[in-house]
Amino acid sequence: MLSTKLLILLLTVSLGCSHPIAQRANTKPSSTSSSVTSTTTSKPTSTSSIKSSSTSSGKPSSTTSAATSTAASVSATPSASASLNAPSNFNTLNSLFEGNKKFRAGNKTAFDKLITQQPSFMFLGCSDNRLSPGAIFQAPVGSIVSQTSIGNQYSGKDASADAAVSYAVDNLGVKHVIVLGHYGCKGVAAAIDSSSKPSSAVKKWVKPIAEMFAKSNRAEIKKLRDSRKPKRGKKNEAPPALKADDPGFRALVEENVKTSVKRLQTESFLSQKSDKKSDKKTQHKDYDVYVHGLVYDELSGEVSDLRVSFGPPGKKIPAVPFVALAAAKNQHQPKWAPGFFKGKKLTKQ
Repeated sequence: MLSTKLLILLLTVSLGCSHPIAQRANTKPSSTSSSVTSTTTSKPTSTSSIKSSSTSSGKPSSTTSAATSTAASVSATPSASASLNAPSNFNTLNSLFEGNKKFRAGNKTAFDKLITQQPSFMFLGCSDNRLSPGAIFQAPVGSIVSQTSIGNQYSGKDASADAAVSYAVDNLGVKHVIVLGHYGCKGVAAAIDSSSKPSSAVKKWVKPIAEMFAKSNRAEIKKLRDSRKPKRGKKNEAPPALKADDPGFRALVEENVKTSVKRLQTESFLSQKSDKKSDKKTQHKDYDVYVHGLVYDELSGEVSDLRVSFGPPGKKIPAVPFVALAAAKNQHQPKWAPGFFKGKKLTKQ
């Protein structure tokens, strides 16, 4: 009897028949194998579905599109941003040589255009700023000319800066001259930190900024100045370390930019001379040039307007699209001064 059942079972399995005994014998192996199959094939199946959806619809899946968009954004990133992520081993003359080779190879057709390129902007920037105006504003090559000094200072007594501005306006046809300061400026920091020991040449150069720091009535600067005074009984104690985000430090950077703009207005060839007979302000020449004061934040990359722009007499100054700082032009004046909130000029009694 037993041998007969075994024979029937073997015949049923070999012929693929649905005998009850065969079903009971195959139940567990079948469920186990199917679960294993579904587990092992679930990922390949989803992968294939992604491939099929991206191929059939022409649009990648969310995962693929996210990766693609990231890759696209990286590839579309300007060269200035790419250079920020570049290794810091660019420190030999050979680095310059190899860089020039790449430059020549990638700009073969651009050199002819540069010869006739007329820049529209002239920047008076700081020697300490690690990013050039061209990188900060992503300007096309040849659209900007620059003159740098420690602390982006301008003075009519500085023949080099005066000649640079004159050449940019008269010979190159520049329409906008911009004094560009930057928060965290090492030149301004040297003027603040009396405990530092810069060279005599640097100390002499930043002296105007040091005097501004010592005499300014702007609230943030006064607070910083007071915090750095020697405490009673601790005259030899070094002042606290200067932080780039200190409001007083930032305020002095702004005031320094404003001072340079003011000097361009009063000491440069763009200055408006007062004619004593007619009491009319005139320039040496009818220059269609506008001067602006901007400040750059190295931490955020944001550029702000200091609202001190000036231009030819009788002409409207073009709108400056950068965010204007909330600080008033003359907020460094004491509160008792007439017109403190309205920006009126002090008048002699």
